[in-house]
Amino acid sequence: MLSAMLGKIKSLLTKSIESLIVRRLSSFTYLNVTQFTGALNDNVYKFLIVYFLLDIQGMDNDYVIFSLTGAIFVLPFLLFSTSSGTLADRVSKRNIIFFTKVFELIVMISGFIAFYTHSVFGAYLTLFMMATQSAIFSPSKYGILPELVSEEKISKANGLMTSFTFVAIILGTFLASFLTDITGRLYLIGSSACILISIIGLIASCCIEYTPPSGSHTRFNLRVITQVIHNLKIASREPSLLPALLGSSFFLFLGAFFQMNMIPYAMNSLQLTDTQGGYLFILTALGIGMGALFAAKISGKTIELGIVPLAGYLVALTCFLLDHYSDTLLPVIPLVFLLGMFGGMWQIPLDSYIQVASPHQKRGQIIAAGNFTSFLGVLLASGMLYLLTEILGYDSSKCFTLIGWITTVIAFLYTFQFFDYITRFIGMILSRLHFSITFHGQECIPTTPAIYICYHQAWNETLLLMGSQRRRMRFFIEVEQDHKRWIKRLYKLLRVISLPEIEDLEHNPHTLNAIQKSLKSGISVCIFVNRPNLDEEIIKLKQSETFREIMDQKGYPIIPVHIEQGQKKPSPFFTRLLKKFRIPASISFQC
Repeated sequence: MLSAMLGKIKSLLTKSIESLIVRRLSSFTYLNVTQFTGALNDNVYKFLIVYFLLDIQGMDNDYVIFSLTGAIFVLPFLLFSTSSGTLADRVSKRNIIFFTKVFELIVMISGFIAFYTHSVFGAYLTLFMMATQSAIFSPSKYGILPELVSEEKISKANGLMTSFTFVAIILGTFLASFLTDITGRLYLIGSSACILISIIGLIASCCIEYTPPSGSHTRFNLRVITQVIHNLKIASREPSLLPALLGSSFFLFLGAFFQMNMIPYAMNSLQLTDTQGGYLFILTALGIGMGALFAAKISGKTIELGIVPLAGYLVALTCFLLDHYSDTLLPVIPLVFLLGMFGGMWQIPLDSYIQVASPHQKRGQIIAAGNFTSFLGVLLASGMLYLLTEILGYDSSKCFTLIGWITTVIAFLYTFQFFDYITRFIGMILSRLHFSITFHGQECIPTTPAIYICYHQAWNETLLLMGSQRRRMRFFIEVEQDHKRWIKRLYKLLRVISLPEIEDLEHNPHTLNAIQKSLKSGISVCIFVNRPNLDEEIIKLKQSETFREIMDQKGYPIIPVHIEQGQKKPSPFFTRLLKKFRIPASISFQC
């Protein structure tokens, strides 16, 4: 009865708004506007409440206020994330987005009342309700993305959405600080702005096209920890999905710690005011947006996990430098921007991979489990900040050094976890620098793991094949040529497997099992053969019973690959000079 009535109200509102608005923009654009206004409100109100509490409780309690507001904000994500993920898989994500925006408007009105009555409890309660709305909204916001855009646009869409999110953080941080300054700390004006922003987001949510439920019948589980563990186990069955979830959670831990430590750092080390410290955080948010766009540009139509560990090391280096230059504002300004930029480069590939790699009917639950671990990281950041500053007596600049060492360890672990992605990324870059490549038959490259058969002539064919696609690849060479020592080291780095001359591949069960294991892990396989007739080599392979079993299990396609040296043509001096370093090459994939 209630759900039918709510459905009628929503339908009436949607028709009324659509009669006023011509839908000229895509649903993704309206989704982006919707989430932008939500992120904007989150940050305006969160900073308003911090300044409000600093006025009431005093500047001496700054670390306590930041730790407590951080803990209250994260609590709903821990309590409701798993149920929100289940809801997103059972109900239309578009409908959830609409009703959470209605709830957001109610929450912003309650925030206005809290400021009007100067109620500390009311301000904290509004913060809790605002976080509850965000916890319900988040799985649907990310889960609906693959339903609105095609898979090859996921990285670009994530980059745009993350950039808009951090533009919202920039604008929200600025508005909270600016309105507090120019109004003489009159918080009702800032709260009124939050109500207006919420109305805009509600209107935009009405213009997102309807998406049907994913078809999941998973029951709601009130045992939050049990449900999270169950969802993480599901994620562990997909290649690299669980590490991506945990890596994304670590980013939120870093972001939360930095945000809570930024204003005390500005006040205690740089001798700025609290609102000036808020302005400084704008640079970090701007950097995250730039890093997100840069990561999306590198990833192209797919997802580039190879840049994640590199970004982690750069984040750590920036944290060390923030401590080193903690008494000088001028170098800190570019450093906080770079910290955000490298953080964005860490985050975007991981979030994109989570959306693409998650099973369709479990996507909402897996994203919700990621939200739980992410905001557990935020809670940990609040506790760590309180422990370091209030109990152990660390100053804010030394906290950055400690976070830098933690990030170094995490980046080191992800170097091993994503080693195949890193080598593929490096191989792709080297291939583009070393070769001028012409591709033929790229439409034959599947989105799933495949077996490539190629005639082996030169060592750099491995780089060419790695540069031809975005999937990880394992190489098997029937007869290794007599290479220089550095080439052998490169082969070892790329995990190239050389087969003994006395035994053909089709009679080598150990190697065939290694091929099978690679394919099951989502890694494509390239077999370099020592004879140019690829059709005969494929027939020989298919004569092997073990190889036929591999093919029968998943139906992995076999794709012959022809690599040829390009023909040199007369060209100007500069082009000839460039060709000294870039060799023309042609790669043909045969369907």
